[in-house]
This record gives sequence, C-alpha cells and structure tokens, in this order.
Amino acid sequence: MLRSLTRTIASRLFLSYLAVVLVGTVAAAITISGLLLRYENDQTRLRLEELSAPFLTAIQSGIRAGQPPRDIVESLTEQAHAANARLLITTPQRRVVVDSEGRLVNVQLPVPQTATNIGEFADGGEQWVFVRQQLRQATIAAGGLGFIVVARPRAVFADTIRALLPSLVASALVAVAFALVVAALLSRTITKPMRDLAGGARSVAQGEYTTRVPVTGPSEVADTGAAFNEMAGEIERSRGAERSFLADISHELRTPLTSIQGFAQAIVDGEARGEAATRAAEVIHRESRRLVRMVEGLLEVAKLQSGAQEMGREEVPPARLLDSVIAALDVQARDAGVRFEQTGTDDLPALRGDADKLAQLFLNLLDNAVKHSPRGAAVQIRGERDDGAVLLRVRDSGSGLPEGAQVRLFHRFYRGENAVRNGAGLGLAIAQAIAQAHGGNISAQNLAGGGAEFAVRLPIAR
Repeated sequence: MLRSLTRTIASRLFLSYLAVVLVGTVAAAITISGLLLRYENDQTRLRLEELSAPFLTAIQSGIRAGQPPRDIVESLTEQAHAANARLLITTPQRRVVVDSEGRLVNVQLPVPQTATNIGEFADGGEQWVFVRQQLRQATIAAGGLGFIVVARPRAVFADTIRALLPSLVASALVAVAFALVVAALLSRTITKPMRDLAGGARSVAQGEYTTRVPVTGPSEVADTGAAFNEMAGEIERSRGAERSFLADISHELRTPLTSIQGFAQAIVDGEARGEAATRAAEVIHRESRRLVRMVEGLLEVAKLQSGAQEMGREEVPPARLLDSVIAALDVQARDAGVRFEQTGTDDLPALRGDADKLAQLFLNLLDNAVKHSPRGAAVQIRGERDDGAVLLRVRDSGSGLPEGAQVRLFHRFYRGENAVRNGAGLGLAIAQAIAQAHGGNISAQNLAGGGAEFAVRLPIAR
C-alpha cells in the first residue's frame, strides 16, 4: 500500500508536505504545552506568596488569642480550599504539626530554597508546591511552632495537554486541511513541468525534433526544461546536418558515378572504339580517383571528429612547420606566379600535436590561398601570440569569400561560387577537424582591401 502511494513524485511530495505539517504541529503543541506548564507553575508560586501573607496574619492572631493551632487551621480550611490551597503548620525542624488535609502530620517536609522559601513535597503520588513563612519569635517560644506552609498541587504535563487537547486537535485539523491544499498545489506545480518533460522526450524519441517544453516551475525544474530544449535543438540541428550531408554526398557521388557508368557502358556496348575508348578510359580513371579522394576525405573527417584517429603529441615549432609546407607548395606557387611572405613566426613557442596532421592543415590552407590569388600576388603568413595560444593568419589577394560563407565553408562538400572546379569541397573541413582535434579552431573573414584571411588558433605546448 505504502509503495503504491509513494510511486510517483507528486504523491511523495504530497506526503512529505503533510508529514512536515503534522510534525510541526506536534512539535508546536509540545513546546506550547511546556511553556504553559512552566507559566502555570510560576503563577502557582506567585499565588502562594500572595495567599501566605493573610494566612500568616490570621494564624498568628489566633495563637495570640489562645486558640489551638488545629482549630485555627480548621477555621481557615474552607478559605484555603476556595483558593485551591492547603495549610500546614510545622516546627522549626520542618515537622508537620497541623495539616488541613490531615495526611502529613508528624511528616518532615523537604528543605525549601533558601532565597525564596519555595519548595515541593509529594503526597499520595501528587506533587505539591509550597511557600513557607516564619512565625514570630513569641509564637515560636510559646507553642514550639516555627512556620506556616501554604501549598498547591503542582501543574501536571498530562493535565495541561488534556486541557489543551480540544484546541490542539482543532488547530491540527485546520493545519492538515491547509497542508492538503498547499501540498496538492505545490506537487502539481513541481510535477507538471516534469510531466511536460516526459511528454517532450517521448515526442523527440518518435522523431518530432521540433518539440520544446515550457521552461516553468522551480529553478531546478526550469533549468532541466531549458537543458532539454537545448538538447532537442542540438538533435534537430544534428538531424538536419545529417540529412543535408546525405543529400550533399548523394549529389557529389552521383556525378562521377554517372560519368563512370556512362563511359563504361559505351565501352561494353562497343560504341567507344579506338581513340574514343581511350578517352572513355581516361574519364573513368579520373572520376574513380575523384571518388577515392572523396571517400578518403570523408573517412578522415569522421575519424578526426570522433577522436578515433590517434594523434601524435610532439613539440612542433611553427616556423619549421610552415617552412616545410611552403617548400612542398613551391613548384605549384611558382607555376601560379604567387609568392609566400612569412613574418612573426620565428619567435613563436612550440605547439604540441601531430606534426603530419598540422602540416596537412596548413597545406590545405596555403594551397587554397594559392589557387585564389591572382598572378603576381603574395600569400601572407603572419604569426603572433594570443593569450596562451599561437595565432597564425593566412591572407590571400583573391576575390574574397562569398556572402555568408564564413561558417559554411568549413562544412563538408561546401563550394562557393569561386571554388576550384575539380575540388571535392573537403579540404577546409579536414583542416578545421585537425585544428579542433588539437584544441584549436579556424575562422575566416574578408579583408577590407580585398582577399580573405584564415586565422588558425592553436594552443601552446605546456
């Protein structure tokens, strides 16, 4: 039964609030009862001190008039009962001589507190609080009497609880009713966003990636809703990128495959003979190599982005790295009539990473810059330190980046209007994946005077 009641968060919250209210009510009842008990005892002592003065006067007057102490006490018993009190007369040694109740004669009372003459004694299982007043010396000498004692029953905790019980029960019922309402409202307020989250998760699982949930409720629940919306947004973008990638790769593969299939069919059907067959074979060979480059490029990007490809961890001086890349592109740059200008790289600290992959990164960037630079222009490479990282800028003097292409040009298969015709659109995607695998990134922008700049940021070896 209890397990079924606590199966849901709403029921647990409801029972928790109810338990808190009940415990608080019980604790408050005990505390208030204790305070009232203490207050009643204090009031009893004050009342006894007030009663003792007239009783002392009456007893001393009766003794002076020659009346026996027992008769004096009996004459005052009714008055004492009306005040819910009890009268006793004791010797100087605290032995009871007269008791208005007649039960403690010849019993020795406890020693009261010295400062206040207030004490307690037990009689028949009941505790009594008393105040002691000393008789005059003449009275003591005449009859051997020492003190009068005025006593009242001590307040009992059970009696206090019994007296307060109706009020406490009524208060508890009001508190429980209020707790039921508040608990129901609070549990609904907290659990409704969670139910929305559960419904949103089911919708996303069913492929509805545009699902979002309201960001409401307490801060922790609202943060969970915001995190869910961020996750759903990332899934939607990821699925969109996946669909876009599948569409792009289908388009990119269709062209060379169509050429290969067409020319191969021409050879099989005998339509391409002699010199035509040779040209058909050259097209098939060229397009198949293009397919191989695409597949290899895609595999490399996938490995880099997934972290599956092992990376070297050696110190790589940026100047030496760039010198080797420029040397590899020297013939291509000379044929294009483009030169390289390298500044600010000699004093840069070493990078930590895979020298071959970093060389591939800058080969792709510099090759791209050479292809987009006009004859007679210079590709500039500038290095600088930037807050614990090395910043290497590659600038060309070409036509610049197409409008809005600063981010998309790092996507797989993206080619702008001024892209190289036979390119696969994977060079910059591979370069960005290598940079990110080393903890850095590449950004691109157009220059005010024309051309484009690619900024490579890589962390310094520590």
